[in-house]
Amino acid sequence: MREISNLELKIQLTNEYLRTGGVEKIFDDELLQDLQNVRFDLHGKAIEQTITPRLNAFMLAILGSHTLPPLETENHISEYDSFVQKSSFFDQHKIDTKKEVDELIEKYKDSKSILFRGQREAKWRLYSSLQRFWVWDKMGKSNEEYSAFLKNIIAGGRKEFETEISKILKEIHIDSLNDISTLGFLQHHDCPTPLLDWTYNFKTALFFGVDGLQRNDSPKEIDKYFSIYFIDEKHFESAGMRTLLSDSLQKISEDLKNELISQIAKNEKQRIEMTNRFKERSFFDKDKLTGSGLINHMTKIEHMVNIPISYFSDRDIDSGIAFSLTNSENIKKQDGVFTWNAHFSKPLEVMGNEQYSEAKLESEPVDYRFSECFNVNKDLSDYIMQKLADEGISTETMYPDNHINAKHIYDHNKNIKS
Repeated sequence: MREISNLELKIQLTNEYLRTGGVEKIFDDELLQDLQNVRFDLHGKAIEQTITPRLNAFMLAILGSHTLPPLETENHISEYDSFVQKSSFFDQHKIDTKKEVDELIEKYKDSKSILFRGQREAKWRLYSSLQRFWVWDKMGKSNEEYSAFLKNIIAGGRKEFETEISKILKEIHIDSLNDISTLGFLQHHDCPTPLLDWTYNFKTALFFGVDGLQRNDSPKEIDKYFSIYFIDEKHFESAGMRTLLSDSLQKISEDLKNELISQIAKNEKQRIEMTNRFKERSFFDKDKLTGSGLINHMTKIEHMVNIPISYFSDRDIDSGIAFSLTNSENIKKQDGVFTWNAHFSKPLEVMGNEQYSEAKLESEPVDYRFSECFNVNKDLSDYIMQKLADEGISTETMYPDNHINAKHIYDHNKNIKS
């Protein structure tokens, strides 16, 4: 008898299927009998000789269904059914021991250029809070409606909280209030936005992975894990707004400079000499961009909706390009950075894969993954919480600015729309 491929995985996924209502969907009595006839050895391994070709084909079909992405519709927030399914978008690593947790903390304790995000369920996709509410509340089926709603959210947030935002910005010597900085403030005060929270601090991401975590008796393996996602900043840099702004400024600067030189030069020889002399000099001084109105203009929602995905960080304020994100004590404490997703229903990893497919060169691999991911066993959550508490990381320290709740801004605009 030939060896059955992927037998352990097939058994696992079939068992999960049967224990989550699958038995009631089988109407073939012979297949049901085949399932009952499977025998296991002393180590819990299925004995291949007890598996019929019919049963193997059935298990192969179940495995095949997990190689497809979750069903994605505009009316449904989808989740991953297994790590096999999740592997279409992420390179994954399982963490099952305290030693592995300690090694991760040690490895990333001094990390400065990696974006981390913790989620307390490994099955959750990278939806923004506004995407979830937008679908749950049956708000609309077009990006145009989504964009208009965003403008109303921002207008309401700015009207109510401009004083609080501006006060914190003045403390860090930034004066550029803009649409993204307003969304960042609302995001950290319970109002749904299209931004997704990430952090440069691994321990902070670990905290958000275990904060509010709940264990359950689900038969699915993926339900026993929470996740920490991580992206090296350099792999996301080309989509970052600072890079887009720098590239735009560089192009504008070169165009203006060359036009000015052409007007001043007396002849072609002098034009070439002047062009070479000013080749490395920029027309614009980025150190003077803060508060100039350019960033405010570039980050308006009507422009942002044309950028599928991006990320915003004020880590390098000295560059002169600052988005005024550090306008909440919560953001400051969490070392926060945001990703942007322009679509009203597609999760971030789907948008990332689509953008890669559209832009990739023929020489680049087809087998692309949006980011890497640690799937951490929930049984380790108490150990992790204690380690974090020993270092002063807790709900109180992560949410120092918890007296403001901006959820009513979303609710108010939702009621107007409906």
